[in-house]
Amino acid sequence: MSKAISEEKEETQQASNEKPSENEIALPTLASLLRAVSDKFDADMFLYSGRLDREGAVSFIEVTEVHKKRPNAILVLTTHGGTADAAYKMARHLKRTYQRFTLFVFGPCKSAGTLLAIGADEIVMSGVAEFGPLDVQLLKRDDLFYRNSGLDIAEALRTISEHAFTLFEKQFIEMIMRSNGAISTKTASGIAREIAVGLLAPITAQVDPIQIGEVRRAVRIAKDYASRLKGNPNTIQKLVEGYPSHSFVIDIDEAQELFENVRLTHPLEELLAITLSKDSEEGTGHECVREPYPHNAIVMPLNLFEESEKADDGEDVEQQAASKDSDGESATNGEEVNANVTND
Repeated sequence: MSKAISEEKEETQQASNEKPSENEIALPTLASLLRAVSDKFDADMFLYSGRLDREGAVSFIEVTEVHKKRPNAILVLTTHGGTADAAYKMARHLKRTYQRFTLFVFGPCKSAGTLLAIGADEIVMSGVAEFGPLDVQLLKRDDLFYRNSGLDIAEALRTISEHAFTLFEKQFIEMIMRSNGAISTKTASGIAREIAVGLLAPITAQVDPIQIGEVRRAVRIAKDYASRLKGNPNTIQKLVEGYPSHSFVIDIDEAQELFENVRLTHPLEELLAITLSKDSEEGTGHECVREPYPHNAIVMPLNLFEESEKADDGEDVEQQAASKDSDGESATNGEEVNANVTND
């Protein structure tokens, strides 16, 4: 009996050292995934991770001009925002240079990133991806690194206005009621006005009219850029005025209500996000696909990975990705697993 058990252990050990069977799925490389996605969309692929600014926009345009090989483009974008000028410049360049521009979002794509998304022909979002309002970020006076949100200023003005009316209304009604009509409406309104103004004067004195003008002008610029990118007027209005904070999360469900061209990642694209995130962390110490790079923006053509490594067959990679995303059921009666990834 012991001899039989020993022989069985030896056979198991030998089997574990053998190559994977045909039904086992090997994890595809980053290069093969990029090749499969590029072939599927017939597109050049680019990564932008970090703040959207003029320097980054110029670098991005130069990279796309050097590495243009296909009729379409895919941009993997991760950003907390930046300047509307940079976002508009990049979006217009992609639409002018390529027949079709697809935006992949695997993490935050806020503020100016949302403006750039308005120009995309298709938006592909993962489950953790998010957009944000078309907010304006202004440098705080006396602080080099801190930025005020334009929404903060708008909310402050709205709050002051509401408090002013509430104070006036309360004082006016109380004077009329307590005087039993002895105080005229005109007198009561004048006294109530003076009280409301006196209480709020210290607060309103801190309001900088120049900064208010900056916010209004910046918001108008963002709206005009969005209109030039053929954005829906109702969507633009909602993105500018419909959210209370810069950090407000617009997930895929809400994004599909705002935009007509949004869908969830397919298995192949989700596998690409995971693999690309892992590889970027190993190379930079930061998950550039999931979180914006904290220093100067990373701008690079992803198709370079294809050239540095022999790619697997694109169709096989799609089958691997779809199989990995399935419920984990194994093939029976010796049949091979058959999985397909289809376009919307």
